[in-house]
Amino acid sequence: MVQRKSTLERAFELARESGCRDVEEVRRTLASEGYSGVEQHLAGHSIRKQIRATIATRL
Repeated sequence: MVQRKSTLERAFELARESGCRDVEEVRRTLASEGYSGVEQHLAGHSIRKQIRATIATRL
């Protein structure tokens, strides 16, 4: 059985490896992939800041 990644693990993976250009795109992608509680997981200022920084290193 394959274990699904946590919401935060997947969010950072998307920030590193996908075409997502901002936190909102990461949120939308997570929701479309069926992750629940996305808003709560990405609500913190420091999490959003880390995701933005991760995206910036890729761009």
